[in-house]
Amino acid sequence: MINEKLGRDLKVQRIYKRVSQEKMAEDLNISRSKVSSWETGRREMSLLDAVIISDYFDVSMDNLFNKKALNSEQFLKIAKRYFEEDKITLDEKKRTLKKMLDYKNESEAKELL
Repeated sequence: MINEKLGRDLKVQRIYKRVSQEKMAEDLNISRSKVSSWETGRREMSLLDAVIISDYFDVSMDNLFNKKALNSEQFLKIAKRYFEEDKITLDEKKRTLKKMLDYKNESEAKELL
């Protein structure tokens, strides 16, 4: 589903920039649940929302919604930042790791394990 792909890309960008859902929501004057719904693909993102988010992260829309797979170094850097975050539960970390591994192509994921 396209919404899930955009949501994963948004989450990766947010984690890479070290921004929590709460901080992003506060900065954009939206609810945290809206950010969460985008990231999980439960809510469609409007074109205006995408423009605002790309401006917020100071990246082009192409970079925000990366069409290329992450290389192993980028993947590890993002994973390390995320898993060191104390406010995230172990169950959420496990679910996210599974999604991140699914996001990577299978051969790259196997190299990391």
